Amino acid sequence: MRYRYWIAFGASILLALVFITSGVGKLMGQSAFLLALSTYIISPDAAAWVTSWLPWVELVLGACLLVGIFPQIAAGISTLLIAAFIMHNGWMIANGFGHEPCGCLGVLERLFTGELSTMGSLYVDIALVILALAVYFCYPGRLLNTRPWFMGWREIVESPSKED
Repeated sequence: MRYRYWIAFGASILLALVFITSGVGKLMGQSAFLLALSTYIISPDAAAWVTSWLPWVELVLGACLLVGIFPQIAAGISTLLIAAFIMHNGWMIANGFGHEPCGCLGVLERLFTGELSTMGSLYVDIALVILALAVYFCYPGRLLNTRPWFMGWREIVESPSKED
């Protein structure tokens, strides 16, 4: 049981850091993110709508995963969101934009990675899906767990389980 907790814990921390970094980067450079979306992908109205809610969704998911509040629900929603990112990247690659910068981390992208291409982003998204699934399937608590990981994690890790 202990190893499942640590797998879920590590995966949730990594996934949370990526989501928080991405959300903050997009909020800091919303106009650049809007320009990136409207240039290659969708209409300006749809791009404005996506740029208004996506960074906040990433921040909320990241916070839930980082603190450990509803981690399995956050991981399930993260999986759906990342699947949408994978479909977007696949569409970009299929239309010849595989080497264009993805804008995934907003203005912080240049700070951490230079400029991540759409093809590189696809690989990162596949790794993020694996992390989200690890949180979803390895987390030993209940689905509607609202207790943060730093409050009583020993109870989860050390409690006897019928699964072991």
